[in-house]
Amino acid sequence: MFERKVVVRFGECDGLGHVNNGTYFTYMEDARMDIFRLFNPSLNLDTWNLIVASTRCDFLAQVSYAEELTISTWISKLGNSSFVVDHALQKSDGTYAARGQAVMLAYDYDQQKPASLWPEVRAALSEHMNAPAGVPELR
Repeated sequence: MFERKVVVRFGECDGLGHVNNGTYFTYMEDARMDIFRLFNPSLNLDTWNLIVASTRCDFLAQVSYAEELTISTWISKLGNSSFVVDHALQKSDGTYAARGQAVMLAYDYDQQKPASLWPEVRAALSEHMNAPAGVPELR
């Protein structure tokens, strides 16, 4: 499991004073950076080899300006070419603010088709299949 912390910026809040729903997807994308590095350590876009197949987010509690969130990220499923990345966003008081998920696909851009996960990456991903204790299930 990977963890990142983020402090909510003013511009990430909407007119109701809480984090805009679209911002959660940006937080989760940023949290996937550690996973991206398993595939492409330099994050060089010329050799990029991943695509996002789908994303989702369950909003569980409001988050306001200047609050700190801990984003836990782990792998919940490994396929031949794809894998599922789960996220839990937790407030400093322990409340879960959101649960998200992304289906990622190893991809060969030259051939425009999915690629099998290579053994080294599969092994690295499998080391991060531990979810945090007490995390709520996706709805």
